[in-house]
Amino acid sequence: MFTSLVNFDIQTMTFMLGIDATLQVLILGFLSLLVNQYRGIKTYTIGRAFTTTGFLISLSKVFPLSFTLVIAGIFLLVGTSISCVGVSQFTDKKIKLHYLFIINLLFLGVQLYFLIFKDVFIYKTINQTVFQIIIFTISAYCLLTTPHKSFIGSSRFMASVTIALLTSLVARIIGLVRNPPEQLFVSNDINAYTLVVTFLFTFLLTAGFIMMVCQRLYYDLKVAANTDVLTHLLNRRAMMYQLDIAMNQFYRSDRTFAIILIDVDFFKRVNDVYGHDGGDMVLIHLSQILQTKMRKADSASRWGGEEFLILLPDTTLNQAHEIAERLRAYVETNPAPPNIQITISLGIAVIRQHGNSVESLISAADHALYAAKKNGRNLVAIANQS
Repeated sequence: MFTSLVNFDIQTMTFMLGIDATLQVLILGFLSLLVNQYRGIKTYTIGRAFTTTGFLISLSKVFPLSFTLVIAGIFLLVGTSISCVGVSQFTDKKIKLHYLFIINLLFLGVQLYFLIFKDVFIYKTINQTVFQIIIFTISAYCLLTTPHKSFIGSSRFMASVTIALLTSLVARIIGLVRNPPEQLFVSNDINAYTLVVTFLFTFLLTAGFIMMVCQRLYYDLKVAANTDVLTHLLNRRAMMYQLDIAMNQFYRSDRTFAIILIDVDFFKRVNDVYGHDGGDMVLIHLSQILQTKMRKADSASRWGGEEFLILLPDTTLNQAHEIAERLRAYVETNPAPPNIQITISLGIAVIRQHGNSVESLISAADHALYAAKKNGRNLVAIANQS
């Protein structure tokens, strides 16, 4: 059935597969040079280079065919194992490397046994396929259980491809048992099936890995564009976007929200006494307090310098005042390392009560913050009530 779909013989198909795999390795190689901040890309590329070498060795006429296929099989399994390590590194899933080493040693021992005592193509091929199933299963596990959410879609795609490959390998074993070929280059359905499936899945695995890298890059760039480098809170640009969303929800569904503008009291004095490193420690300390003491629905941002802005969805004035007062008291009683005592002033504004636009609301909160500082600092002030 498969041989009737192509005009090439099996050896030619194997040669074309080797060329295709080589081009894919070159693409992965360029990718590893361009994107070198993630672990696993170079390792995965090296693994694919080994598997490609295995394809090319299988075409070699230097040694007897039986010995050549054993060497090619070793390169294929070692390459698959190295690629598996690359996947585990990229997905931050730890696997026991000595387990992979033992698996490869077992494979080598079994292959040598068949080469010396039972030099039958079908035995060596089934042995090769079984051990590849084991390695690909580990790769699928890493892809399905990765803690990263930044490339979850592409990792699921690659996991699906790997699982489909596992299914095809099982089908190959069944086909080999039912209709065993004498050797690799015999033109029959099972050999054609193997080469077509290999061509398909090497391409899909390469595409899947590149998709994972691209999706992770996009996520990291998006985070970098919307996150303050020092505090890891939202930056001003990202908070303005959140405020626009809250305003649209207010116009469409009358969902109220509040904002709290926060400023560190006497921050210049902190920098003068403790240096800029001390000032940075204060800002990091305050950002950590905001992250741990806010509700899940709330968003905090570094608004600029020592100022922070918090968005409180579905929050009344009384609720916002309670949250602000709790933050003020907590900061006052929890010094920043190394034991730097700070206080904060806070200004509150609520949509509709203190403004009907983002600009007017921010202005109202800013005036409230100014009033809190004017009245002695370490205070919570409400817009239009100063």
